[in-house]
Amino acid sequence: MKLRSLLVLALAPIALSAAPTLTVEEAARLALQHSKGAQLTRLKSDEARIEADAARQQRYPRVTAFGIGAYAFRPIDLSLRQGSLTGPLDSLGADLGLGPLSPTIGPFPSSDLTLLHGEHWLRFGGLTILQPLTQQWRIESGVRAAESARIAADRETARALAEIRIAIEELFAGILIEEQRITQHAARLAFEERRLRDAENARANGESLDDVVLGSQAKRVQAEAELLRSRQQRERLVGRLAELIGQPDADDFTLDPALPSRAGRPLDFWLSRAEQNPDARIAAAVVERARAGVRAARQSRIPDVSAFASGWVQDGLPLAPSSGATVGLALTWDVFDAGKRKSEIARSVTRQRAAELDHQRRGEEAARLIRATYQDFTHAGELVTLATQARAYRQRAFELARQSVDNGLALPSVALEAETNLREAEADVVAAQLQEHIALLRLHYLVGELEPASVNNP
Repeated sequence: MKLRSLLVLALAPIALSAAPTLTVEEAARLALQHSKGAQLTRLKSDEARIEADAARQQRYPRVTAFGIGAYAFRPIDLSLRQGSLTGPLDSLGADLGLGPLSPTIGPFPSSDLTLLHGEHWLRFGGLTILQPLTQQWRIESGVRAAESARIAADRETARALAEIRIAIEELFAGILIEEQRITQHAARLAFEERRLRDAENARANGESLDDVVLGSQAKRVQAEAELLRSRQQRERLVGRLAELIGQPDADDFTLDPALPSRAGRPLDFWLSRAEQNPDARIAAAVVERARAGVRAARQSRIPDVSAFASGWVQDGLPLAPSSGATVGLALTWDVFDAGKRKSEIARSVTRQRAAELDHQRRGEEAARLIRATYQDFTHAGELVTLATQARAYRQRAFELARQSVDNGLALPSVALEAETNLREAEADVVAAQLQEHIALLRLHYLVGELEPASVNNP
């Protein structure tokens, strides 16, 4: 019998009809919508994407506008002071053979002379375009580093969403198991109560002693305690599920037992995809970022050469041109930096090596987890087979016991005991099947197959 059919039959007696029905897909959607962790990782991914866009913008020219406006209390005039040209005038007279002229005409000019009047208001403005040239190599390394950081952030977001999916399905499995256990313990309690009544009747008829009754009472209390523990565990799991999907006030749900089916594959397939493990893929993006950092550190030895063009206009200075423009190249280079570049290169190389080792470690850890989880999956499959066989035997034993009771050949407690054993066998089958489901779910997670398709995750 398939897991869905078994769960539907087993959980039918549980009176949860008043609670809302909840499917795995709906619970996962609500959890993704309300998870603060998922929201934070999305924001980090958005921030990394913005940083990558900003790094790409460094490739293009930068345009800078500048301007100034001022009021001069004493305008800047173009003027000649009295006698300031006397010397040049005498030299000119001597060159012409006339001799010094100032004794004849006096100082020149004879008084202060203003040629041009400046303005009180001074205005100056311009525009400069600067295009990086040799910096393009370092800029490209920065772009690669930022893009690697974006990829790492996206992969972290995908991992967080996949972990939420795992949490939802594990809670579903836990609740479904406890519901099956509740049915099992309820049957056990009914049997122990019936056996206690039989013991009390036997004592009243002198066919049994007090110790038999006391033993039956103890077993009945034990069965009631087991039932209570299962109910409490189910309540705890339901509470965690309610918080995860953003409905903390909900105290119960009717769960749809239909869990997603996933393909099982050989161990070699899972191991071949170990590099797709979420942690390993994040570490791979960190390696690419570290390598870009090494390239940028080494490229810092290249002098910064930029092409520029600048134009300006002014008003208020009588001697200066009203406009002008310049073009050329600008160079900056630290001739001696006291070993700063060398230290930065060494630091970047160390970071790259650490990132590569972490990537290798995470890949090895992923392979180890895949092997362990596949072993759990295999063992769970074996348990399913054995539990299914035991259930078949218990089913036949229950039918025979019920026939004996119906024919008056056995007490009703015999049928109740057989039914109790059957319910326990059914619970074992459900537990083994859900254990197998969770192991397969984790295998898919370990190779990156649970990441939502909506996440930008190259």
